[in-house]
Parts: sequence; structure tokens; C-alpha cells
Amino acid sequence: MSSLQALAQPLLDFVQPIALSPLNIGVQITAVALPCLLLSETANSTLGRWIFKPLASLGFIVAALSYIPNNATSFAASQISTLTSFSTLSEISDMIAATGVSGLLTAYAGELKHILFNVAPAVMTEGFHTTYTRAMMGAFVLGYIGDVLLIPAWGFLPGLASFLAGHAAFMVAFTIHGQDMTARQRGLGFVVAMAATVGPWLLPKIKDKVMRGAVVAYMLVISGMVLTAFGSVNSGQDYLPERIVGALMFFFSDLFVARQQFVHQTTFNKWIGLPLYYVAQLLLASTLRSQHVLN
Repeated sequence: MSSLQALAQPLLDFVQPIALSPLNIGVQITAVALPCLLLSETANSTLGRWIFKPLASLGFIVAALSYIPNNATSFAASQISTLTSFSTLSEISDMIAATGVSGLLTAYAGELKHILFNVAPAVMTEGFHTTYTRAMMGAFVLGYIGDVLLIPAWGFLPGLASFLAGHAAFMVAFTIHGQDMTARQRGLGFVVAMAATVGPWLLPKIKDKVMRGAVVAYMLVISGMVLTAFGSVNSGQDYLPERIVGALMFFFSDLFVARQQFVHQTTFNKWIGLPLYYVAQLLLASTLRSQHVLN
């Protein structure tokens, strides 16, 4: 093993368990909508933003619902199972060969309808799902609302508030899952270092006192989200590095949002920040595969 491989091996070992399924219907929705959103941002198309940003954000909600394990035994809980389950790309190819693209689209539409109208209500039903699942779904819904609010120019502060509440929901979920104090100390080191770097860079550029206070509050809450994400990785029976990787990607994506809003407006911010954000949400959504349906 080369010295470079030896240095990279701990990182590779850490991220190896990450499972972001390309066959998850929500992942596919975001994967299709995100490039269209980036092109809309480049063309400064308001219509494109209103079409593709909500669609890309719907993807991580659908992805989260689709990741929930289908291990229920009662009739009511069985309603959360997905209608269509493609386990390999060959199954998709076989369906296209048998029914054409229209048949595949019909299957996807049926699954999407089932997820939104059967799975989603079941998730919020008392007794069928863990508090972690409900808190995470709350965070994703608040993220969706925040994304829509950020489309118009006047929506930055309301969108910020929605994301702040979403990060608080992530914190609740990670804390409920359990906290490993040693891992959380590592997260504290990252948070302190970033606060010492980002604060002096960003805050002097925000002249409005209300906005500056809102940004400080947001920085505190997202730092708490990252901190609890670090602490949650080694706790419990499951080992899911998606929490840390997703939280960090979310954190860095927000730096590009701040740069766009307060420092320098350029399409570059969105071409970096938006993919970071959507992959972060999809990674966090994938942690729901570790949850179980309560009977």
C-alpha cells in the first residue's frame, strides 16, 4: 500500500457503509431535476426555478419515505410498503422492453402516488414509526418549504427561519438516536474552528441588524446540527456515516448561500452549493433505512 493510500484508507473505511441507492425513486427525481435547476439558474429563468427547485426538493422527501424498511406485519402498517420496487437496472430495462417508456412512467406515477398518499400519512401515525423517523421527515418538509421560500427575492428571511426550524428537527432526531461523547467532541472542534473562520468573514458584510441576528441564530443552530450529527454516528446499533457527511455537506452548501446573498453574487455559488445541498439531503434521507416499523 502506497503512502497516499495509507493516508486515505481511514477516510475510505469511514465512508464505505454509505448507501445512496440510484434506484430510489426520490433519488431519481432529484437527479433529473437538479441539472435542470442549475441550467435555470445559469439562464436566470424564474419559471425554471419555480418548476425545478420544488421538484428537486420533492425528491429528497420521496427518497426518505422510500427508504423506510418494509417490515410491518399488521394491515395498517403494511400500507407503507412501496408499490413498485426496482432492485436492479435490468428490471427497469425489462419493464421498458415489455411496456415501453409509457409503462415505466405509469409505474413511477403509481409508486409516487402511493408514497405521498399512503406512506406519508402512515409515517405520522402514532405507534407505527419511530420518533427519529418523524423528526427527520419534519426536517425534510421544512427544508422543502425553505427551498420554495428562497425562490423569490423577498423570501430569504422566511426561508432562513424554515431551515433553522429544520436543523432543530435534525438535532432532535440525532439526539434521540443517541450521542457518543467522544465523537461529539470531534464535532465541537470542527464547529469552533468554523465559527472562528466564518464569523469574521461573513458578519461584517451583513449591515442590517435584524438580518445579522437571524444569521447568527442560524449559524448556532446549524452548528448544533453538525455537532449532534457527529455524536450520533457511533451511538446505537447502526453505524451510518451519512449523518456526518450529510451534515457537513449541508453546512458547506450554506456557506455558498451566504456568499451569494451577502458577499458576491455569481452562478458559481449555485453550481457548487446546490449539488452539495441536495446530495446532503439525500444522504440524510438514506439514514431512514435503519429505522423499523413499530407494531
